[in-house]
Amino acid sequence: MRLTMVIPGVLVALGAAVAPSIANAQVGLGVGGGITIPAGSLSDVNKNGYNVLADLSFRAPEFPLGFRVDGMFNSLPTKVTDARTLQVWTVNANLVANLTSVPHAPVTPYLIAGIGWYNDRYRLRTSGTTIVGSGSTSDNNFGINGGVGLRIALGKSSLFGEARYHYVFTPGQRLEMIPITIGINFGN
Repeated sequence: MRLTMVIPGVLVALGAAVAPSIANAQVGLGVGGGITIPAGSLSDVNKNGYNVLADLSFRAPEFPLGFRVDGMFNSLPTKVTDARTLQVWTVNANLVANLTSVPHAPVTPYLIAGIGWYNDRYRLRTSGTTIVGSGSTSDNNFGINGGVGLRIALGKSSLFGEARYHYVFTPGQRLEMIPITIGINFGN
């Protein structure tokens, strides 16, 4: 069975397990940013870049699983010249599993995994003494992500730090990257 069929099925089943706790769910809004490290063959062509993240999360303090929707922008410059920068926009649906059973713990490690839509765009720029040109090429694909994080409670807010591996199902060169993000979540 294809991986692209199995993963959504597993996420739907796990999401159904979370449904009973939705009535007590806390809603949070998070923002963050950090470094994005290219992985696999992408690291042959691109240098470390940066990421910016915004998320909407739902979790119940007494239940170990939560749900998070996030949007992320990643920018990875090329190693060869300044002529090409890879920009990746993502929208992901994730399950978040707290690794502590203590509700309202001051420090909570967690696992995060999900599926998403990825728009990868190469911004092209060339310049010289007589020739100046620019343009871009883009592609839309689905992908998966998974990683670990740590949340530190600050009253009704929390600081977080996480590292996730993203794999995008592209027809050509594989798109793999590891964003390492720190940020703040308001509300849960």
